[in-house]
Amino acid sequence: MARDIARTAVDTVRWIGHQLIEPLRADDELKNFTLSIPEAQTTTVDGDIGWANRPPAVVNCPRCDSEIRQSRSIETIDCPRCVGEFDAEEFAALELLYLQCPVCRTRMEHGNRHPNAVDVPEWATCERCRYHWEYEHF
Repeated sequence: MARDIARTAVDTVRWIGHQLIEPLRADDELKNFTLSIPEAQTTTVDGDIGWANRPPAVVNCPRCDSEIRQSRSIETIDCPRCVGEFDAEEFAALELLYLQCPVCRTRMEHGNRHPNAVDVPEWATCERCRYHWEYEHF
């Protein structure tokens, strides 16, 4: 009986150890796994750097209050509901609602590290697929 209790205890400890170690094992599916820029302090699977590679953005139209999607940072921002049309350079003047992950199409977390110097997002991370984008500082 004591032997059965000891065996059960050992099996339980092995199971717990397996549960703790398994998530740390290498994942063969993450072929493009890289560590992101040290400033980001995050682990990503894929990512880009530079304003030209900025993820698609959704801004608020100041004329009719609808959402405008800008797929690429160099595109004209054209409202689909009204006559609102803005140059790409006017992006910072518009209210950014969210950035959309180019990989899985979900909303990304984004922010500014230097809000007094830069008035556009400086980073964005997708919590779902771990895609990360960084604004390129000169």
